[in-house]
Amino acid sequence: MISVIVPCKNRIEKLSLCLESIYESINYSLSYKEFEYEVLVINDHSDEGFREKVQELPYGVKIVDSDGVGPGYARNLGIRNTIGEYIFFTDSDCVVSKDWILEGIKILDESGAIVVQGIPWLFQKNTNIYMGDQEQKLYEIMFSTYLYDGNKTKMTDSRNLLMNRKIIDILGDEVFAEKMAKATAESRVFGTRCLNSNIEILFDRDLCIYHEDSKDIESVCKQKYRHGSGRIMIWEETPTYEFLEERYFTRPIQNGIDIDYILPAHAAFLFGYFQALNDDKKYKEFLDFITKVFEKYNKKTTDYEIINSILKDYE
Repeated sequence: MISVIVPCKNRIEKLSLCLESIYESINYSLSYKEFEYEVLVINDHSDEGFREKVQELPYGVKIVDSDGVGPGYARNLGIRNTIGEYIFFTDSDCVVSKDWILEGIKILDESGAIVVQGIPWLFQKNTNIYMGDQEQKLYEIMFSTYLYDGNKTKMTDSRNLLMNRKIIDILGDEVFAEKMAKATAESRVFGTRCLNSNIEILFDRDLCIYHEDSKDIESVCKQKYRHGSGRIMIWEETPTYEFLEERYFTRPIQNGIDIDYILPAHAAFLFGYFQALNDDKKYKEFLDFITKVFEKYNKKTTDYEIINSILKDYE
């Protein structure tokens, strides 16, 4: 028995495409292997009428209304409402590969793994080719630093994440962190908890899903800002500026990422982190640091109005 969990808030058109790909993968997989399945949509405080719209879709999904706050809670609620031995996670703005289900069952069966991470860096590249291309290259560069021993990872991404139900016996009912109201770093916190509990996270290159492309740099920056704010739950100490410059600017640029993409994107990420610290001294030091980084590439933070827009939106 497998359970597929898809948290969703409002975006019914994207959810429809996601569910279409999931059921295509289920039907394809059933032609090779017999199994039972259920698909759950977690309604994460969508607008009125969302449930009815989902019910109108030509898929037999179970809808669970979230009564808590945040994506971590929504995913935990999904787990509590499933009965499958294997639990598959993806997001409503993703589409899965045709063999996603079959490959997932295969690796869980053969490896006996508790947690399996699929490739998280693939994008659809059909909405905004430039954004999809830049995000895919950047994500691969950044995520690859967490891979080790060929088939293991120190980081997780819940948009392409599988687990054996035994995970509850180890981590308890709160599998994902529920302290964050916005999508920030709950899956990263989950990965850290797994490692601290001596759970190896298996990495499967054949387990593929495809993210939706961001429509513009503003969307990218706002997402990065949220993710950056979640780093306060991962970084026990503030990293050195040498580390931050190397990881978030020097290395991506040396690997071919467009400067006009990476500077605002990762500046927004770090703004999120340093603002979440609520430490005036560190924040002022960071402002000096980021100004120097931009000057190094003959840019100014004022060249990117999106950063000022983000700071205004999240004050």
